[in-house]
Amino acid sequence: MLRVSGLRAWYGSTQALFGVEFAVETGKAVGLVGTNGAGKSTTIRAIAGLVRAEGRIELDGADLSSAPAYLRARVHRVATMHEGRGLFYRLSVRENILVGSPRPDRQALDEVLDLFPDLRGRLGERVANLSGGQQQFVAIARAVARRPSLLLLDEPALGLAPVLADEIYEYLGKIRLLGMTVVLVEQSVLRARSFADTLVLLAGGRSRECVDSRDDAAVDALTRASFRTEDGGGDTTGPPARDIPG
Repeated sequence: MLRVSGLRAWYGSTQALFGVEFAVETGKAVGLVGTNGAGKSTTIRAIAGLVRAEGRIELDGADLSSAPAYLRARVHRVATMHEGRGLFYRLSVRENILVGSPRPDRQALDEVLDLFPDLRGRLGERVANLSGGQQQFVAIARAVARRPSLLLLDEPALGLAPVLADEIYEYLGKIRLLGMTVVLVEQSVLRARSFADTLVLLAGGRSRECVDSRDDAAVDALTRASFRTEDGGGDTTGPPARDIPG
């Protein structure tokens, strides 16, 4: 289980998160939604240990709050697919998928190619030669190759045409079957709902609403609340949202 409590984060002297709270059961997925600047990507980075943060982050009973990023990745098996992909464009598809993988290369590669069969014929190509959609597949495949306990996905369909975005989410649905816990950052409430078990609305660096993605009325209310925060309306100083079990 992942539990985030009272999470605050800074970029230098600028505070970006002021109190993010949510919980997600092991093997479940939570979608972080909200407008640009709401704190969604910063929350992902704070969980991964990539920004200065305070508060409590627990994963399967272990306290990660003070653990450096490399220990979160290696020991606690936290994998991140960052916005912008973070690929090594001079390296091949194979090299990008396997970089940092702690498992035997062939085993890791075979598993991800079963999920992303379109990459089988591109393993020797430089990533720079691939389309944006194919590069996104490589970025996701690299994260999955580590067989993480916790997978952090930051805007996996960002900048892609709707058809490619739909294809990305079809593959993400297959990844859900592997049983890993997932935190998804997504601006589209509709897309996040199709993937995640719970949705958390972030605004102004705080968690505002937390709802079951199967609850139509609650999701509609969350969507309306997200528009209010985008327009500058609504309360921006209230307490963090109450956790809803995954």
